Amino acid sequence: MRTSPILKHSTNPEKGVVFTPRVHADFMVREGLFWRLHQDFSNLSRNQFQSFLNGFEDRKTGVEYISALCSYQFQDPSAGDGIFLELICSIMNELCSKYDVKQEKDWESSHVWGFEINWEILKKCKQKLNCSPSLVQSDYLHDQCHEKADIIIANPPYVRQELLQPDYKQMLREKFQEEFLDVRLSVRCDLYIYFLLKAFKNLDKNGVFTFIIPNSWMDNSYGEILRQLFREKIQLLSITDSGSRHFKQEVNTVIISGVHKKPANNNQIIVNLDQKCKSISQERLQSLVLSWHGSLFRCPSWLLPQLRENKAIGKMSDMFSVHSGIITGDNQAYYHKNKIDGSLPAIRSPKETSSILFTQSNVQTWIQKNGADFKIRKAPLLWTDLRGGRHVVVWNRDNLPFEHTFYGLHLKEGQDVKKWVYILNSSWVWLMVELFGRRGLGGGAIRLVKNDLVNLPIPLIKKMKFSANITGFLERPIYNWRTELEQVDRKCVDDPYLKRLG
Repeated sequence: MRTSPILKHSTNPEKGVVFTPRVHADFMVREGLFWRLHQDFSNLSRNQFQSFLNGFEDRKTGVEYISALCSYQFQDPSAGDGIFLELICSIMNELCSKYDVKQEKDWESSHVWGFEINWEILKKCKQKLNCSPSLVQSDYLHDQCHEKADIIIANPPYVRQELLQPDYKQMLREKFQEEFLDVRLSVRCDLYIYFLLKAFKNLDKNGVFTFIIPNSWMDNSYGEILRQLFREKIQLLSITDSGSRHFKQEVNTVIISGVHKKPANNNQIIVNLDQKCKSISQERLQSLVLSWHGSLFRCPSWLLPQLRENKAIGKMSDMFSVHSGIITGDNQAYYHKNKIDGSLPAIRSPKETSSILFTQSNVQTWIQKNGADFKIRKAPLLWTDLRGGRHVVVWNRDNLPFEHTFYGLHLKEGQDVKKWVYILNSSWVWLMVELFGRRGLGGGAIRLVKNDLVNLPIPLIKKMKFSANITGFLERPIYNWRTELEQVDRKCVDDPYLKRLG
């Protein structure tokens, strides 16, 4: 919850203020309690923990768990409306009542701490709460906490780095880079990244954190610091994604829990998506090079070893160099419906490509080159940046200029381009895009940014013969995937390389 001293002057002081719905807050508090207890009672199961919360556990065991919970220090780094603080105090009071345990006097104020930089929000929080935690008006990122925390539960502010005051952003980067010397801290880190780093520093031995944060850290460049920490220094316990937005705001979020200790290779990370649960080993987590979204959530467990171990499967970058298309800076000025002096035929949008094959006879747009300061981009194969339900790759047979709605693919070796047209429009590549592409774009669209694309798994097959029955495949319309998979020529495209992949 940020205020103007750390935001650019033109920014709304309420920017980043996103209050946690009670249902998600309740889930997060229970996650934090479970995982911290689990560090002290390794045999504690989910079912047993739920039985304990319901008051069904035997009193001796219940008192043992409560005694442990009462000894813990709780922190909320961005208190907001106090929902986490209220739930922690409420659950603890209920448990003490159920197991007839007398709570220590002033337990709430000595064990439950909330930090909030915005005085107006903090004042409302104090008025609303029916409990008495210690509330501190301060910037958590710079606050010298007197005690280490055992459980930190937070919904940190969602503020992009572009909105931060430059001097404040620089100060944060210098401060945390000094504290995390063996990892690289990007200049583009959004504010929530720093809250997580601060939490790691504030956690006591076996201390647990549960955060609800944007999912952008999972596959963008500035999120690499978190991915590296989760691979090497911070044991990730669980990642939960509802498959839909937790808030009304335009932000896709995940709930993550972890413990401040070096992860062991036999550690199993619980992954939840749409109430479907699976686990992934720490060892496998360390080897992932693809999008964490796909690898963790959508990719079937049996497929990951195949992608890693099958020598006939490589990455797009093994065969192709990838380049962005033309960026004019003013499309209206340079693109025209008709040919004019000094213009070139161009491919402006995937909407102009009704089939895989595109030639000059299909041109609907002309781009003016005379007097322009942008670079003309050409490539034989064009990857559609934003993919809906149609083909993935366009065969630009006449090597026409293309817009940045595509990525241009250039073969690194002297191979048959036409063969790769078939492979890159195969069901295998469609599946890889579905598994590892970025979602949440509306209308079922999927996107692979350049970093995703170069790592996309593809068959590394130098020589391949396709059936004569695929005549016309490149020229016909491409249907939605359900209809497409029923097409005879589609099967003729897929069978040869699938057999080679084993």
